[in-house]
Amino acid sequence: MARSVELKGDWARLKQVLDHASPAIKRESRRAIGRQLKRVEAKVLGHIDAQDLEWQELSKGYAERKEAAGLSPDILRASNQMYSNITTAQESDFSGAVGVMRGVKTKEGDDVTDIALIHEQPEDDGKIIPARKLWKPTYEEMKPGIEAALKGIAIEVFKK
Repeated sequence: MARSVELKGDWARLKQVLDHASPAIKRESRRAIGRQLKRVEAKVLGHIDAQDLEWQELSKGYAERKEAAGLSPDILRASNQMYSNITTAQESDFSGAVGVMRGVKTKEGDDVTDIALIHEQPEDDGKIIPARKLWKPTYEEMKPGIEAALKGIAIEVFKK
């Protein structure tokens, strides 16, 4: 015996609400993600400024070479080229990225993104170049706030 389901309620109104919510969710998502990207960017720059991620000190020889060349004594900062090229890019209503701009080169011709990657994940497992992670710890620190902001999108849309 076949069973049938009788729909009760104002389904036309529900469809109307959901049709309206879709563009609103996209709009709210774009805004929320944009705000979170800017917060992550500010936090990353703040960690470089504060030198507060417990990075291993520069070797004495490297610190002396940086000083002799007139470069910043700070870790992850020499000429400020990486720092000044950290930016955000919002790719869609639902995604974006924070990072170092591709294609930017140092005076010596090294790609700044390669330098950032080497510090994040040294190929020598930190034996020669110590890992000085910036991106992963910052993301882990920011993750709860990002998740909360993204969960709040639908709530914001349906409150209006």
